[in-house]
Amino acid sequence: MLTNEDAIGAVSALFETFRPEYRGNRACLDANGRSTGRHLWFFEVWGRDLAIAADLAFPYSRPNAYIIKYDAALDLPHVELDGRLCLTKVEFSTDPAEAARQVLAEALELLYAHQTGAEDNDLKEDFSNYWSQRADVGSPALSVLHDEGAATGRYVLVGKDVFAFSSNAAMLRWWENRMEAAPRHTNAAHYIELSKLPKPSMFPSSPASLLELLQTHSVDGGERMLSALSQLPNGTVLVLVGTAPSGRRVFAGVRLLKSSPPQKNGSRRKPRTGLRRGDVVSVGDLLEHYSIQRLRTSRLDSAVTRSVIDLPNLAGKRAVVVGCGAIGGGVARLLAKAGIGRLDLVDRELLGWENIRRHELGGRSVGLLKVNALASDLRKDLPEIVKVRSYPKTIQDLIGSGTNIVEGADLIIATTGSLHADSYIDELARQSDQPIPVVFGWMEAWGVAGHALLLHGNGARFLEGFDDGMPRRPSSQSDRSPPKECGNGTTPFGSTEVAAVQAMIAELSLDCLLDLGMNNAWRTWWTSDRNLARAQGRWTDDFIEVKPASSLSGILERQWP
Repeated sequence: MLTNEDAIGAVSALFETFRPEYRGNRACLDANGRSTGRHLWFFEVWGRDLAIAADLAFPYSRPNAYIIKYDAALDLPHVELDGRLCLTKVEFSTDPAEAARQVLAEALELLYAHQTGAEDNDLKEDFSNYWSQRADVGSPALSVLHDEGAATGRYVLVGKDVFAFSSNAAMLRWWENRMEAAPRHTNAAHYIELSKLPKPSMFPSSPASLLELLQTHSVDGGERMLSALSQLPNGTVLVLVGTAPSGRRVFAGVRLLKSSPPQKNGSRRKPRTGLRRGDVVSVGDLLEHYSIQRLRTSRLDSAVTRSVIDLPNLAGKRAVVVGCGAIGGGVARLLAKAGIGRLDLVDRELLGWENIRRHELGGRSVGLLKVNALASDLRKDLPEIVKVRSYPKTIQDLIGSGTNIVEGADLIIATTGSLHADSYIDELARQSDQPIPVVFGWMEAWGVAGHALLLHGNGARFLEGFDDGMPRRPSSQSDRSPPKECGNGTTPFGSTEVAAVQAMIAELSLDCLLDLGMNNAWRTWWTSDRNLARAQGRWTDDFIEVKPASSLSGILERQWP
């Protein structure tokens, strides 16, 4: 293993060959003159002093590059306030000298881009990050949920976090999902469109400079700011909205707070500013009564940028998940994470301790109805979801009581583990003038194979794949008897097997929702031969004919039945 001392020596020897730009190196010491393990190598390039820095973990950590005595007013892109260069490569060579050389090379490329202006657009493209980087120390963090065209909304302050919503309805939905109650105190938030994005050196530091920015960089932002302050609120949030060169929407948050005059010693009364609604106050006097906070700003719906699926198209979809056990519970969560806006969950069972090794819910939900606990978790964990409803009944009892939950649904997912319930769902989905597609999901004994079956209600029926209640074309067989406590259709399987089948069922469900012309499909997942042997099972002759012989595990698609 290379020592820190050896790695530093290797880098120093390499950089000696880079003179005259290389100006030497030194170890960083603490106040007592002891080594901190941090080491710096200095260069002078294009009139700038550059340092390559390594820490105590080097060579098992990557070096960094810094501009010495960086002046943030220079507006250099890809440079943090402490002068550290934001390099694009995440990892470098494990050879210490080569790693340091690569960092230096990319740093020189960036400095050259500064000379030529090649990266200047990044100040606009990454506007939100530069704003957050220069947010006021100690100010709250702002999370924004924005709807295009919104002008006013509400914000909620919780500790050091500010949540801004572009409508009261969006705020209530998100907050009630997350907190299971409406917010107690809210204030006005104003969304102001910027016609052009300011450089970091122009970011406001006072209400007056904010007003000047809005007057020069927006159509009516200055007037809207003064209008908001004319109501003399104790606090208000302005969300500045702009468009980056790529077309991406970017955000910056500002909080204006009414300043309080000094309080007399011993006074218990809340100090007053001397301002009253209806007073005629000059702009200068009004601004003097407010202070400004630049807020670190991010989007509440930033998950949209991490998905390959067009989430807005899914937000309006409604799926009914019947059977929220080990398979259905996980499928419901995957669909919610994918962006489906409305979920109806149907299951009458309580969660038991025997469930927690493979169920989406854990020990804290034991003794609770699965659908109620799952619905609550989904609302809290994914508060952007439009609606999650839970029905602690069987699908037969639910429909029999007059609640036709499937009417108007875009998709039904049936993971009941009951042939009777699944056949009932199949018939139910065919009754509408526009039959509702159904994805059936189940696992074979011991979890060696799982199935996802999409039927559109206008062709093959679910029961056509069964004879006397048994699958006509199973993938596996086993002489091993399940434990006596697992009666009926229940069979033992573990968390890794069920995760693979959950993903297959969820993917088929999304395929159906996003491709309205998709045909019926029957997909089968199978485990490795090693796991099959552990379960004392064997593949059926029918499955061996279609299963690729060389694969360890996988998914194939066939025609049903």
